Amino acid sequence: MQAIHLNLLAFGILFAPISGITGLLMSMLSRKNEFVADAYAKETFDGHALSNALKRLSVDSLSNLYPHPIYVFFHYSHPPLLQRLDALKG
Repeated sequence: MQAIHLNLLAFGILFAPISGITGLLMSMLSRKNEFVADAYAKETFDGHALSNALKRLSVDSLSNLYPHPIYVFFHYSHPPLLQRLDALKG
């Protein structure tokens, strides 16, 4: 019975770094896909309408316009608003 508890504890300790790395990779992939989705929306409908919607969402959620790049890299699953707006303009 004690071996099960030790095995679960060992699994939790060993899985934490793997989970962190996979979470980081998934966030990077998600940010990349957001840029692709924004470009598709700009091509097929209207980039100006998307920009207005993103601005409205940002105001409603009180999002940080200037997050630190390292914080964005580790914690954000979507690109910051200003990066998305720049990508929509270009």
